[in-house]
Order: sequence, then C-alpha cells, then structure tokens
Amino acid sequence: MIFALALSLAAFQGAPASAQSPSNQGAPTQASLGGLSVTPFAPTMQANLVGARMLNVTLNLPTQAWQEEFILAIPSTVVWPAPMLTLFHGYGEEPSDLIAKPLVGEAMSRGYIVFIPLGAHKYNYGIEYSQRNIELAFEFLSARLPIDLDRIYAAGFSMGGGAAASFAARHMDPAGLRIAAVVNHTGTNSLRATYQQSNDTMLFRSPLMFGATPSEDPFAYQRSSTIDLDALSGQLISEGEMASNLSHVPTRHWNADFDPNPYIVEQTEQLHTQMLSHGADSARHIVQSNQHEWETLDAVAVMDWLGQERAQLPAPGEVVQTVADRDGRWHQLNVTQDQQGQFTPVVWSSQPTSNMLYLIEMANAQSIGAHLDDMALDSSADVRVVLQVTDTSTPDVVLMGFPQPPMNVLRRGVSTSAWTYDAASGTVTLHETAGAGWSDWTIAP
Repeated sequence: MIFALALSLAAFQGAPASAQSPSNQGAPTQASLGGLSVTPFAPTMQANLVGARMLNVTLNLPTQAWQEEFILAIPSTVVWPAPMLTLFHGYGEEPSDLIAKPLVGEAMSRGYIVFIPLGAHKYNYGIEYSQRNIELAFEFLSARLPIDLDRIYAAGFSMGGGAAASFAARHMDPAGLRIAAVVNHTGTNSLRATYQQSNDTMLFRSPLMFGATPSEDPFAYQRSSTIDLDALSGQLISEGEMASNLSHVPTRHWNADFDPNPYIVEQTEQLHTQMLSHGADSARHIVQSNQHEWETLDAVAVMDWLGQERAQLPAPGEVVQTVADRDGRWHQLNVTQDQQGQFTPVVWSSQPTSNMLYLIEMANAQSIGAHLDDMALDSSADVRVVLQVTDTSTPDVVLMGFPQPPMNVLRRGVSTSAWTYDAASGTVTLHETAGAGWSDWTIAP
C-alpha cells in the first residue's frame, strides 16, 4: 500500500536546487545555505524516486520562509502502524548524503520507516524555524502513513546530534509528536559554546539564522540547545536549560575517543552529565577512532537498543521539571505563556494518594492546564492544588474532568469566588492573583 503511495507521489517531478558551501566573506545567502526559499505559487508538493523504495519530497510551506525537503525510505516488509527513525544530518550535509549510511539500511531491514529531513537548509543547527519545518513535514507524513506514535526515534550526528536532542526536548505531546529515544552522536548541544568556538560566526549572526550573538539574544540560542555552556568560562548556565525535558527520553551518546573536535565531545559529556542529574536514562559509548563521521556509530547496537524503547510519560508521584519555550502540550500539561520569547519553567507532580497537584517554581505562565485522568486524580473527592509563582505573572490553573460544578473552592483555606466552571468541557479554572507566591487551593465536590 505504501509503495503504491510512493509511486503516486513520484508522478510529481521536481529537483531540489543545488547548494554551495557557506562563505566566510559575508552574510550567508539562501543559495549558500543550501535551502529552498518558498515560492507561493509553486505546487504544494513535489517528489521523485531517488532509489529503491526511497522518495525525495519537497514541500512548499507558505507559512515558512523555507521549503522543506526530505527523504522517506520505505522498508520492503513493514507492519503497521510502523516505527519511524528520524535522522538529523550533520553540518553541510543533505538528506541524500545519509542514504548510504549503515543506520538507514539497518533500520529498514527491521521494518522502520526512515525519515531524513533537511530542516530548511544544510547549516541549520536545529534553529527554531528548522524544527518547525520538520514538524510540518511530519504532519504531512502522519496524515498519510500509519506511524506508531509511541515509536518515533531520533538520531543525529554533530550538528544533527544537537538538533536531534533539542527536537526531542521541544516535542513532548503524547497525542502528537514526541520522541521515544534519542541517539546523540557527538552533538553540538550548546549553541552558545558552538558559536564561541566556531570559525564561522558570520553564519550564526546572519539575518537568515539567529541574526545576533548568544549574548545579544540568549533565548534564541538556548531554545535550540539542550545545555547552555559558556565555553569561555567553562560554566553551565542553568536558566533556560532544556536538558530537564529529556528526563523521560532515554538517550545514548556516542563519540570517538580521539575525535578531532574535542569541544563537541565536551558538549556531549556535559549533556550526558546533566541528564543524569535529572534522573534520565542516559549512557555514553566511546569508540576507538580519530574520525568525526557517522560511521563510528554502531548501527546494529543502536537499532538493538531503539527496538526496546517506547515513548514514556511521567508517572503519578514523580517530580518533573519542564521548561516550555512556547505554547503547547508538554507531557500532561497544556502550557500557555504570559510573554512569548521567554521560557516558562514549572516543576510539577501529581500525588494520587493525597489527590493533590503541585505546580511550583513557575514563571511566565498565563495558564497551566491538565486533565484529572492524566494526573490520576479523583473529582469525587477534594482536589488540592499547590501553586508557587516566582514572578509577577498571574496564571490560571485549568483542570478538566469535573462532570459537575464543585460545591465550593477555597484558596488558602478561605472560600473564594476566583474560579469559573465550564459545563460543556467539565473544566474548573482557578484564577490566581498577582504576587501570589505560594497558594493552596481546594476544589470541594
């Protein structure tokens, strides 16, 4: 069925534009970055077969500044819904450069769809708009193929290793796109440190990329990193660090012992250490080699490991540290930010034995929502919410799963009218006040 789909897509003919190496003589152009600018009147999708059971697709994305090119490799034997391995390419690579890598053939031989996106252009460093391009390509594929949403995996090398880990840290929707496990092969996990040690800072400062230095726009760099390492001082910057979001994403870090890029090896070590500090399933594999290349990755070992992993959710009783960089679903939480362009951190935990939800160390939140069922809480008994806001934001707490309005709501032990109930959605919304600090709410049935 799927190969017939590939053949039908192949009827649309189109070739990607050629790419050149980036120039150090001035700001990179779209041609030098190797991406495709959007032509609003172009076909929505072009595709052509590039090899046995491999499809090269170019999507026109009118909401994006760049079109998205990707390769879809379809195994000859597949059981639906199928697992999918997403490969994030290295600096200067294109999806076609990865076709012959051992990991592609090994994954296909095991019945995995292999998805190799460009991410807007060849030098993207996992920048936010690159990740958005990949999101839209995934939406295109998932609407047409029965993909197993609990078995979506990511692997990346060098620039792509950092991009793969960052993508996993920024995509945590249990009803949509989330990554079950990550392979970070010598990844540029801190873009601040990568900038500081790069020979081509013009690329980062180009208006087509970040358009600024890490000091001028730290948020833009941090949101596309998993750690924020200052290579000049050797210090990790904890504010805005997204490694905590990988606490439920098993990760394997690979690198050669004599890799010629020791600063990237250091970033790999630092991410591994930070993940362990957050209680994550993280391990390192060090290979005897002096090469910086995809091939130092053991494809058989990687696929053996990935085959054991499934997407995880935090369990009731766990304490979870989540850092949101935009509105969306983050595990069991729906986050709406107070101010865009900033992080929204929250430490949270559901405690079913006491029917309580903790939302603490929170900042920059307009609202935090959850369904009682997802938190293993019971609407027929008193539901307590302990809230701590560390800034001047006044978040609403939106709790779904109440079949009828509560008899009473108390804040700090006193009955309050600072709440609303929506019968259509069975939602109780608690309206916090400015400068609240700590609050303890009780929703009485």
